[in-house]
Amino acid sequence: MLIKKIPLRVMKREFLQFFSIIMLVAIASMTYTLFAVSMEDIDVNYKMFIKDYVQEDGYFITSQNIDEKLLKEKFGVELEERLFYEVQENGITLRIFSISDRINKPYIEAGKKPQDGEVLLDPSFFKAHQYHTNDSITILNKKFTVSGIGYLPDYIYIIKNDQDILPDPKHFGVVLMTENDMKKLFPALPVHYYSYKGRLNNIEDFKSFINSNWHLLKFVEKSENPRIIYTEMKLENAKRMTLPLSLFIILVSSFILFIVMRRIINTMHAEIGTLYSMGYTQKDVFRVFMRFPLYIWLTGSILGILLGYFEAYPLSEFYRSYFTLPKLKNVLPWQHIFVALALPAVFIFISGYLALKNFFKLTIVQMLHGVDEIKFGKLPDIKFFDRFEFQTKIMLKYGYRHFARELVLAVGIIFSTILMMYGMTAKDSIVVAIERTYEKNFKYEYLYLLNSVSTHPEIKLTNQAEPYNVMSFDIEGRKLSIMIYGIKKDSQMIKLYDNKGNEIPISNKLVISRPLANKLGLKEGDKIHIKSKFTDKKYTLKVYKIADLPVGNSGYMDLESFNKIFGYSREEYIGIFSKEKLSLSNNLIFESYSKSELVNTIKASAGDLSKTIEVMALVAAILALLIVYVLSTLTVNENKKNIGILKMLGYREGSIFKMMLGFNNFSFLAGFIIGVPLSKITMDSLMNAATKDIDFAMMLDVSTKSIFSTFAVLFFVFVVSRFLVRRKMAKVMPVEILREQVD
Repeated sequence: MLIKKIPLRVMKREFLQFFSIIMLVAIASMTYTLFAVSMEDIDVNYKMFIKDYVQEDGYFITSQNIDEKLLKEKFGVELEERLFYEVQENGITLRIFSISDRINKPYIEAGKKPQDGEVLLDPSFFKAHQYHTNDSITILNKKFTVSGIGYLPDYIYIIKNDQDILPDPKHFGVVLMTENDMKKLFPALPVHYYSYKGRLNNIEDFKSFINSNWHLLKFVEKSENPRIIYTEMKLENAKRMTLPLSLFIILVSSFILFIVMRRIINTMHAEIGTLYSMGYTQKDVFRVFMRFPLYIWLTGSILGILLGYFEAYPLSEFYRSYFTLPKLKNVLPWQHIFVALALPAVFIFISGYLALKNFFKLTIVQMLHGVDEIKFGKLPDIKFFDRFEFQTKIMLKYGYRHFARELVLAVGIIFSTILMMYGMTAKDSIVVAIERTYEKNFKYEYLYLLNSVSTHPEIKLTNQAEPYNVMSFDIEGRKLSIMIYGIKKDSQMIKLYDNKGNEIPISNKLVISRPLANKLGLKEGDKIHIKSKFTDKKYTLKVYKIADLPVGNSGYMDLESFNKIFGYSREEYIGIFSKEKLSLSNNLIFESYSKSELVNTIKASAGDLSKTIEVMALVAAILALLIVYVLSTLTVNENKKNIGILKMLGYREGSIFKMMLGFNNFSFLAGFIIGVPLSKITMDSLMNAATKDIDFAMMLDVSTKSIFSTFAVLFFVFVVSRFLVRRKMAKVMPVEILREQVD
């Protein structure tokens, strides 16, 4: 039938309008395909890696050699000791492990298992320093051959310290070497490192038994290990955002399609009525007009799936390198591709059907006379609007009549604002928070964690250094921990301030960080119930003040009170804050790092977020452009006669544009203004959900810079879309309108 050509002819005539809707559908399908396929790839390879290469259930470090046989018999767990040492040379820290045989076995890529005189490097460090297989690396003045790349199941997210946020392969790397080489290179290892595998019925008894017999320095369960759980957390967050993001875009595009279909039908009432009078049935006409959603769905979905699928590989490679995860298996998740294809169809066909349904209730005479069009074209009569000048009155009436469109435009701007603000704020907040914390609150330059708690008479502290003590506690009723520090009352290394900028004195009362207080819902004067990770003893402490620290699950009190409460002697300590580098024996140091090293790590690593931010900003800008352009074009197309008449009456294009589309300015501003606080709420929700069960907390504060940057980008997009629509309006000629009236 010739009438089958109507949809393609109309779509060709209104190419940009329909192309914009197709692109919205394509973006929705692409978003779902991109994240679903890439995350499935990462998820499958992650699960295979931790299973086949035996990821630990936890690890612990002691100052003495343990009795492995006794522990196995008493608690029924598999144990394996790894030799462990840390080397700092030329601003680079290398964490060196012996190669495990049973737990945390390395996956070797691009090389072979090292023999004596050879080492494996982690892939991020290998790439950052441009090593090649068979190159040499010098460790403590001894040369080793790089035999290949090694992936470890317990070092998937390679950060140096547990408190670090981002990896920094330029300054930190993991090295694997043979046990013989380690014993030769490091004849006196200061601590003993053990991985365990197996379910513990009572983990507190396990920790207590180790601590009482061999002096436990550190105990980390798998669920608390940031090098493991950050990977799972980021995967879960990506999965959680994929479907809502895609659904929102599909719903917006479906609603716009509904409006477009209504307009097409209203402008073709006479043609449809003529088809009826010629003998075509309602079923015939319905089939023809349902081709609009069919063509839009097929074109948009297939295009989006192809784009998403081909972009999924580089995205999964980016995530894989970011997480230091090997590719063990190629994954092609057909189920996700089917969802990406089918999901838009549901909403698009429903919107097309609803647009047609009411029209087909009219009689042939009503269709021929255009009753629905006349009714649709009449502006509302609202007395309140009559008090304004003519142009403003018409603008307000058009805005009121098209309230649903203005609402969609505002919602689109809100969504674009949230998306763009999240990207910009995530990068800025991390850098600003770290800089602020380590400049305003933490005054030390070097931090040393020693391998035992004692008075350390062998260490002579200068006036540039201060001792501190620290313990890790579980928070009762929550799968969460807190690090409590005991510091000097008059400490010059740690300065705490409240949210008004007043300094909080260090005393025998507990001061906790703001992110932790928000996470637990604590206020000043509330009590916090905690349990020691090592001794299983329970304590109840009152929160005296909440410090305006933007990062960390931490608490502070004076050292003397700390030692008294938690059972240490008066002058015992486990760590040192210092403003200058100390000459300490390696046998005394458990961990150490400099403040400048940490700050530079964060700044350098924050650059890696730029790729994600650019993608989010681009998607937000495209969404805003398409939504504003399509909705504005609809108004112009519906009002060609009115525009032509107003031009004949002598109104300038600027005045006509204001009357027809001036209300869009208010919708844009309303969307942005509402979007800014919603961005803060959304970011806090995402951050709380992401960190609710881990020993890390951070507040993402919306900065003035991110607000202005987001507004500038979205306003530029808004202006561009308005320019395109204004050009379309300029092409509406009065003579054509007169000719149409004569016809």
